[in-house]
Amino acid sequence: MELHITLHEVSKIFSAEGMSGRELFSTAVQTAADGDKIAVAEVSLTIQQGERLGIVGRNGAGKSTLLHMIAGLSSPSSGSIEINGKVTSVMTLGVGVRDDLTGRENIYVDGEIQGKARNEIDQVIDEIIAFADLGEFIDYPVRTYSTGMKARLAFSMISHIDPEILIIDEALSVGDANFSVKATARIMEICARGKIVIIVSHGMQAIKDICNRCIWMENGHVTMDGSPEAVTKAYIDSVRAADELQLMEKFQKFIGVRTLQAGWSFKQVAIFNGESKEKRVLLEAGQATRFVVRALTPISAAGASVRMRITRLDDLVVFDELFSTEAFRLHDQSIALEIEMTPLVLGAAIYRLDVSLEAGAIVCAESSSIFEVFVFNPPTGGKPMLLYPATVAAISTDSLEEVC
Repeated sequence: MELHITLHEVSKIFSAEGMSGRELFSTAVQTAADGDKIAVAEVSLTIQQGERLGIVGRNGAGKSTLLHMIAGLSSPSSGSIEINGKVTSVMTLGVGVRDDLTGRENIYVDGEIQGKARNEIDQVIDEIIAFADLGEFIDYPVRTYSTGMKARLAFSMISHIDPEILIIDEALSVGDANFSVKATARIMEICARGKIVIIVSHGMQAIKDICNRCIWMENGHVTMDGSPEAVTKAYIDSVRAADELQLMEKFQKFIGVRTLQAGWSFKQVAIFNGESKEKRVLLEAGQATRFVVRALTPISAAGASVRMRITRLDDLVVFDELFSTEAFRLHDQSIALEIEMTPLVLGAAIYRLDVSLEAGAIVCAESSSIFEVFVFNPPTGGKPMLLYPATVAAISTDSLEEVC
């Protein structure tokens, strides 16, 4: 039998009369009343055997709701879902694991639920136990397990039952780094056997490593359907642009340029992060980062300098340096310099960037802006101010085109 999943104009509407209460279940077309939540809106989709589909999108985009309907845990308000093949779903690792049973007993119970005979489970139980890496705890009650141990047991049971259609909602984000690597490798093995795998994840690298197809959901709709590389890039660019706009709107009072002395002004203050050639206000820690400053000073302004100060929004100054401009003059009135941080080591937080043109002790012009630093893989145990040492250098920008 050729495995496939076909969705035809599938919608899911939650009633405004208590989102956690009554849902609108019907095979007939339902229209949303005022205040109703349309979680999934007329999605049509076909998933063929051998496809590894990743689903990305912001929280509330409809990803998990769509998976719940495909898994049979929820019914569509309208539309139809046709599935050829047996569905195994992992919505939250550890859910369904029975706390009063031992890990070993859970494996047998889960196998029976999956329709396996005891002798079939006997053939794979040693492999499941080895994969879970629980040691002597395999014969302890699951109530004594940590969250990570439950996750390893649950994934091991599911992934060794040889599922035809495997649905995973953020399962790979649970557990330690070693388990995540093993889980990813295991999913790749399942995919290699020609099964269907559907994964929802906020980890773009996991989507690109595992999947051969990706859809981006927004407000219940499929916004884009294509290769994981193309879809994840478009999604990240969209999220980054929206986050940058929101950041600017929220901290508008910290943004501005002031000329305090005639003849002194800023033409440009911009930040570039990583390989992007576009100005950024949302910066990834660990990437090479450039602060570009272009300014005008009076012809007679000997001894002018540029001061750059970075202050966390709790008023902690994390960088404060004064740079002489004499080495960075393009002509009598123009200054252009680039301050490089290789790599950017600031911890995840929101910062204010203050750049000033100074003549001795006199501030002649000021520029203030806001940027935010995020960390893809943050360290555990707190939020450090700095992640590791950096190199800071100022160079001329005469070869860099101005970005407005």
